[in-house]
Amino acid sequence: MPTSRILPLRNLGPTEPVPSLTFTHANPLEPEFAQEITPGASLVAWAGWFDAEGDPASGRFPSDHRLWTTGLESLREATARLDPILREHEATLWLRPALGLVLSDPHSIATMLKEPPSDRVRILVDPVAMLTPEMAKHAEDHLPRMLDKLGNFETCSAIVLAGAGPLSNERMTHVPLDADRAFDRHLLSVWRESAFAEREVFVLTEACRSLIGAAKIA
Repeated sequence: MPTSRILPLRNLGPTEPVPSLTFTHANPLEPEFAQEITPGASLVAWAGWFDAEGDPASGRFPSDHRLWTTGLESLREATARLDPILREHEATLWLRPALGLVLSDPHSIATMLKEPPSDRVRILVDPVAMLTPEMAKHAEDHLPRMLDKLGNFETCSAIVLAGAGPLSNERMTHVPLDADRAFDRHLLSVWRESAFAEREVFVLTEACRSLIGAAKIA
């Protein structure tokens, strides 16, 4: 079974097992982000935001009109600037999409990856972070399309498997997997049949590791 890791609290800090990935609150659109890159690092960052009220600790990012106008080009330019630094340090940048970010859905991710600005960039696919509560009600429609489309890109190298709890009318929050919830069952079933079943997995708790292990062999 592929490696499974536990998401760090507040989306900050290293994961186990080694070699670890390190989650950061830095915004890859900002010039100062380059300072986060260290030799051999695998750095996980939210996929770019404009609104100053964005909160990387909770994963909540307000919408901003620039996301749909200049957002993708800004992220391309930013990652292209980071590319020589990533190469020099033999480091990897993982971008984690979510609502309110430049990369927020399968379409924006696929558009970026069709002409990737750097081969040192990977995507951490996070279904819960990309779904509204209304979309989550129709998980049987949205999840297969999402994992099927993104599974075609090897650059989408890992997935977050978590349950979905309501945060607001427009956002979901991550909760530990529970096989008694319909959304969680749909997610595990779709994941098991997708390309992501052979890629790295992130979960919230140790108990979730056992649950995905059981789902894999079911």
